[in-house]
Amino acid sequence: MSNTKTKSPARASARKRRADAERSIASIIDAALEALALDPDASMAEIARRAGVVRATVYMHFPTRESLLDAVMEHAVGQVAEATSGAEPTQGEPEEALERVLRATWHKLSDFHTLLAINTSRLPASELHRRHEPVMSLFVPLIERGQEKGVFRSDLPVAWHLAMVRAIAHAASAEVRSGRIEESSVEDALIATALNALSPS
Repeated sequence: MSNTKTKSPARASARKRRADAERSIASIIDAALEALALDPDASMAEIARRAGVVRATVYMHFPTRESLLDAVMEHAVGQVAEATSGAEPTQGEPEEALERVLRATWHKLSDFHTLLAINTSRLPASELHRRHEPVMSLFVPLIERGQEKGVFRSDLPVAWHLAMVRAIAHAASAEVRSGRIEESSVEDALIATALNALSPS
């Protein structure tokens, strides 16, 4: 007699429902990013239309607009963190590594200018800081290494340098959205400003 257990139809059905739900959530988040990039006030109905689902499906997964914005932000932060980590912040000389990592971070962050503005206006500074932690924590060993080598200022704490880098990136994003600086120019300006701010000289 075989000991192989027959898969339970109920269990298989539950797995299918979970997979369907995950696909639906991913589609809604992608649609929200697309809609919000065009219109920060995009409605849940418009997001549902772009996701190819009915509005009730959006509300089933995200009961409020805030909960959807939270999920979209988590998704975006995850992508930026992945880009930051992929730039290998622990490799190379600190100054060169910081430039490389900032460029990679900015390239991905530039996909989310509108979302950044939405979250800056809806969240208190402390909460915004907390949600950026997955990205900013990747800079900590790099800045510490630069301080140890004497190429980054050590008279100020790492937390200050992190706050400064984040503020420069937010300012750059705001300037691009306002049209006061071209997207093609802002990256070099961001890098130069950050490196000058960290320089001990």
